[in-house]
Amino acid sequence: MRNQLRLLRDVSALILIACTWRLWFAASDIPAVPFFKFLSAVPRMVDPVLSGLLVAVLLVDAFLAAERCLRGGAFVRSLRIEQGCDLLFVVMAICLILLNQHCLQPWMYHFLILAPLLWLKFSKSELTVEEAGRDKTLESAQDQTFARTSILWLTSSVYIWSAWSKIDASFLQTHGPKFVGAICDAVGISTRFWTDRTWQVAASFLPAGELLVGVAMLFRRSRSFALWCSLAMHLLLIVAVGPWGLNHRAGVLLWNGFFIVQNIVLLRTFHDAVAAGASTGLPGSENCLKRTAGQAGSGTQFRLSVALLAGAVLLPALRSVGCCDTWPAWAVYASSPARVLMQVREDSVEQLPESLQQFVEPRPFNDGWSWLRIDLWSLAATGTPIYPEDRFQLGVARAVAHEANLRDDIRIIHEEESDRWTGNREHSEIVGESAMDEVAKRFLLNSLPR
Repeated sequence: MRNQLRLLRDVSALILIACTWRLWFAASDIPAVPFFKFLSAVPRMVDPVLSGLLVAVLLVDAFLAAERCLRGGAFVRSLRIEQGCDLLFVVMAICLILLNQHCLQPWMYHFLILAPLLWLKFSKSELTVEEAGRDKTLESAQDQTFARTSILWLTSSVYIWSAWSKIDASFLQTHGPKFVGAICDAVGISTRFWTDRTWQVAASFLPAGELLVGVAMLFRRSRSFALWCSLAMHLLLIVAVGPWGLNHRAGVLLWNGFFIVQNIVLLRTFHDAVAAGASTGLPGSENCLKRTAGQAGSGTQFRLSVALLAGAVLLPALRSVGCCDTWPAWAVYASSPARVLMQVREDSVEQLPESLQQFVEPRPFNDGWSWLRIDLWSLAATGTPIYPEDRFQLGVARAVAHEANLRDDIRIIHEEESDRWTGNREHSEIVGESAMDEVAKRFLLNSLPR
């Protein structure tokens, strides 16, 4: 199982990086905003080098994982290479994320957490000798159990925290009805006579179903049911955001496809484990844990993996106190995060680069200002949504103002996070570069572009 999931992770990461390559190889004009101010001096040419190494590592690991899947085992030397690939993958990805907050895509964060959970281990007691005289290692039962259980817990936390972020008035008023409408249109359900109340009630079923699947996945008796429901949930989401619905970017579809394949593998191994346990009178995982009690938990590597898993599962709770970003809290498709909306004086639009002028939109009433849709700019330039944090979006606005020499011809509307129960937001207007610099001082993390 672990080899299959490693191969799935590697191939998925390679495809997603290919779909969003402009982001990773600094080939777009979207500014890069690092997490820490001292990194603002790092030249952009570093990013393509790091991304190239990341792709190379994933290619090598995918080849070894595929070979291991076909053969059922691996030579010790190959395992050491795979461990090195894991370490390099984590280091390269973290460096890219630190240099550009935009690189903290939810799927990349997900794959980073999976790395220690899919770590391949071997010990002297596990080594066997082939006829050719080479050492070969087979994955132990306790490692299989730990990997399966930990990935189930991680997947469950993704669903639960994602659902929690959508139990929100703003979601039921904005994104939720859009998803429901796309699904209904795709399956031929008429919504012509629906009232606003009907739309909101229908939208509430989305987080309710996601929460049900996440909670059911935690319990052995309901796990099979939850995994089957998760497949239906992801298929519906693909319908909603795919070419038949809202026509979102390919990355969204691919990440959902990853979950579908991953959950199929987990479902199959879960049934195999239950069947194996039935022959001895114990559930598969319980039987395995009983036989290996005191072994799996004895190593530093195991304890570190458990600590990282616990941190990833609990980290989203800090979002409610402003200590965790939106995507690491699995608040995907949430409409509540704070945001920055950008405006430019109409007589200064020509100062913008030509690549940006196509994203200028007039306002319903003429007060001398026009919208500059940096969210659409991000989608067009990188193939990814803009990082949903106001400090990053402020950094983008500061870079545009400096590049186009706008000075006082730029205005941003800073909207605070919406109220969970009413959907209302507090907002403020900031005019000019100097005023934006003052606002940037309020953030703990950096908003200065490279």
